Amino acid sequence: MSYSPHPQYSSHNFPSQLNVNTIDDGVYRPIPQRSPLTKQVNQLAYEIPKNKYAQNPWNYAPEFLKVMGDVRTHVGGKAVFDCVLLGSPRPRVTWLFNDDKMIFNDVEIVDNCDVCRLVIPYVQPYHFGQFTVLCENEVGRAIASAELLPY
Repeated sequence: MSYSPHPQYSSHNFPSQLNVNTIDDGVYRPIPQRSPLTKQVNQLAYEIPKNKYAQNPWNYAPEFLKVMGDVRTHVGGKAVFDCVLLGSPRPRVTWLFNDDKMIFNDVEIVDNCDVCRLVIPYVQPYHFGQFTVLCENEVGRAIASAELLPY
């Protein structure tokens, strides 16, 4: 048994607002139409900066989800400064002590995933001062500071 379209359903019997075409196989298919409410958009609503890294929508400047706070401890105690950082590409992390490059050999720096941590296992008098974490990528930078204070 073969299928043949019924003559009363030929394309000339459909009202013109339905806009259908009959293809050789006898199947009725709608003609694609644009809604009168659809508007053609030809330009972006904002201008992308000329920085090649800023053009990638996945790249963004570093920012802190959690910033470190001041720490009070006694000589011989333990001090921990930690913060949670976001940024893409992954920001480079630099620690400063009193606004200079940190040169301590007796501190531990942890920089993995989103956590930046500086641990001083045994605080000495020369450790007291301001610690700053500087986080930079190609899109921007973020800075946080905290004090190590004696008890």
